[in-house]
Amino acid sequence: MKNLKIFPKMFIQIFSVLALVVLLVHFLVFLIFPKTYLEKRKNEVRTIADQMAESLDDKNMAEVEEIIDLYSRSSEVKAHIIEAMADDAIKIEGNVMIDMNSDTNSLIIEERGIKLNDGQDLFLQFISTADVKKEAKDLSLKFLPYTLLLSFLLSVVVSLVYAKVIKNNVTEIKNVTDKMMALDKEAILEVDTRDEIGDLKEQINDLYTTLLKSIDDLEIKNKEIIKLERLKYDFLKGSSHELKTPLASMKIILENMKYNIGKYKDRDTYIDECIDIVDGLTANVTQILSVSSLENLKNDEEVILVNDVLADLLKKYSVMASQKNIKITKDLADEKIYIGKTALKIILSNLLSNAVKYTDENGIISIGVRGNWLYIENSASNLEALDVDKIFDINFDLNKENSNGLGLYIVKNLLDNYKIDYQVKKEDGNFVFMIKLDQDKF
Repeated sequence: MKNLKIFPKMFIQIFSVLALVVLLVHFLVFLIFPKTYLEKRKNEVRTIADQMAESLDDKNMAEVEEIIDLYSRSSEVKAHIIEAMADDAIKIEGNVMIDMNSDTNSLIIEERGIKLNDGQDLFLQFISTADVKKEAKDLSLKFLPYTLLLSFLLSVVVSLVYAKVIKNNVTEIKNVTDKMMALDKEAILEVDTRDEIGDLKEQINDLYTTLLKSIDDLEIKNKEIIKLERLKYDFLKGSSHELKTPLASMKIILENMKYNIGKYKDRDTYIDECIDIVDGLTANVTQILSVSSLENLKNDEEVILVNDVLADLLKKYSVMASQKNIKITKDLADEKIYIGKTALKIILSNLLSNAVKYTDENGIISIGVRGNWLYIENSASNLEALDVDKIFDINFDLNKENSNGLGLYIVKNLLDNYKIDYQVKKEDGNFVFMIKLDQDKF
């Protein structure tokens, strides 16, 4: 049985149960039928006695005797005239045919009283004998084989139909689950019943839906991971370039100073230049370290007054701006932004650093609000060659001679991390960086 497929297995099991039920029912019928048959015979004799008594009432004696004699000859029920109706004991009149060798004979006696046309009371006795077991057995053997055969045929049909239904459901589940294993997104089981099979189909559909959702989530996360790895690669590539170039320059200067070659004999002058290079490297390393810690800036959003953060930063960058005679103007009130406080400091610090760095001497840096946008605007020369689409690339360099190439990259990634919109524009010889202040969040 274990090695059989579902259809023959279900057919055998269902047919076995039905066949057992059929046999049990027929056996019970065979046992109960004799009693039922005897009761039927009693009712028949009772009915005959009532009818005969009614028909013989108010007739003369000769007519009664003639009718009784004629009826007794032609019927299994024998009728006799008796002296009186019995109270306790019954006296059998006439000749009654009884098989004395049979222990299953049943004697059925009914007595009725009638009144002759002359007013005389007359008593009649109706007697029937029956070998109930034999007659019942004969009747059972006559009909039971046909009913048994019909029942078995019906059991076969029911077993086939039911086994076919179960097989079809199992086959459907198998075919659809095969499609599900192939990740066919259109695969789904049709639930057309509310029984256990329907519940199973519904659970499989729910499980597959959950699986597809999990796969989609994994694909999205995988794309994000690939994107992050690409960004990491670009960052490391760009940052390594930013570190190698000044280090190579400083090495050349130091080697020439060591051997008193050319202009580098003036050590005091070029020691200052080496110090500047070291300062630049320090700034680069600081930015690299800040980028490496960006992933820790998560779920720290709060409503921040932009003016409070800018006030602290301007104290630092005003000194740097004064060295180039750069004027910084600020026109802010109580504008707010929903972001991490550390992230906002890094963003504004990099934007101010870039603005001071690339603004020409005697230039202007303006900070203010246009509509729902915070802007930092600085004057700069040579903006015609500026490619806004590449401004956020790590290797992008506004000034080929002196650039860290990381500031705007850091700004971009932080704003993307917090899902804050931003814009970069060139307007009338000015470079403008704009950050959206989403008022709907507070």
